[in-house]
Amino acid sequence: MICRDLRTQEGPCHDALDQLDLEVVPPVAAPAAPAPQQAVTRPSAVSSHPGDDPGEAPSKKASHKQIAGKLNLNTANEEQLMLLPTVGPSKAERIVTWRKKNGGFKRIEDLRRVKGFGYKTFKKLEAYLDIKGDTTLAAR
Repeated sequence: MICRDLRTQEGPCHDALDQLDLEVVPPVAAPAAPAPQQAVTRPSAVSSHPGDDPGEAPSKKASHKQIAGKLNLNTANEEQLMLLPTVGPSKAERIVTWRKKNGGFKRIEDLRRVKGFGYKTFKKLEAYLDIKGDTTLAAR
C-alpha cells in the first residue's frame, strides 16, 4: 500500500492511521536563552600570588632555582647538575650515564638525547649549558 496524499481523509492510508490511535501533540517551544552571567569580583585585599603570605608555604611553581654561570656538561658531577632547574637526582644520574656511554657531549644540543630532556626543558637550560671550560654555575 502506497500513501501519496495524507491530506485526503479517505482511502487505505487514512484507515490505517485511524487504527493507530495517535495523539496530536502541539510543537514544543524553543528553550528560553539563559540569563547572562554577571562577573564576580573579588576584594583586592586578597593576595593573588602564592607564597606572598609569610605563613603560607611556597608553591612548587614558585620555587625556581636562582642560578648564575655556566655548567660544563662534560665535567660536571651529579651535585653540580642538580643546580640546574628541573634537574633532580634521577636526571643528573642519566646525564652522567649518557656521558660515560657516549664519550661526552659534542654539542649542548646532545642533551636532548638523554631521557627527560625534551625541547622545552632544553630551552629552559640552554643559557646555562656549555661543553668546554670550567663549571661556574652557582646558586645565588
